[in-house]
Amino acid sequence: MNQKNLEKLISTGYRLIALETDSPEQTINDFRPLVREGKAIYQWENNTGLSRLEASHINIPNTKTPEMVINHIKQSKLYGIYLLVGFNNDIAKHGILQVLKQIADDKKGNKTIIFIDNYFNYPHKLMNKLLITQEPEVRARTSMEQIA
Repeated sequence: MNQKNLEKLISTGYRLIALETDSPEQTINDFRPLVREGKAIYQWENNTGLSRLEASHINIPNTKTPEMVINHIKQSKLYGIYLLVGFNNDIAKHGILQVLKQIADDKKGNKTIIFIDNYFNYPHKLMNKLLITQEPEVRARTSMEQIA
């Protein structure tokens, strides 16, 4: 995804964004130019934890599990774009869902969470709070699957 499209995505006003892609690693790399513009961007993977995109070798303590990282994001007072990879199986857990709804409803919020995965099973309770988008190759593939 190019930088212009990523900036549009971030500026939509949604606090929760689901980005379906066939190449999560490349999608994360696509965000790197935004770091050079001074944006605080974090990446997360289960059991690895949260880290700044430009310093992925330094993990933020107590962020290894989905519950831990969501609570960390909620409690943070700092601006941040959070790229959460592989969160699909955890997004509907009750405790996580409640915190995500709180983050989404925060009108003064300075955080954007972008879920990055091949496919999402979206919880109905988040549907009006979640912007869902697909990279072109996923859109083409899912369109072909619907035809078949």
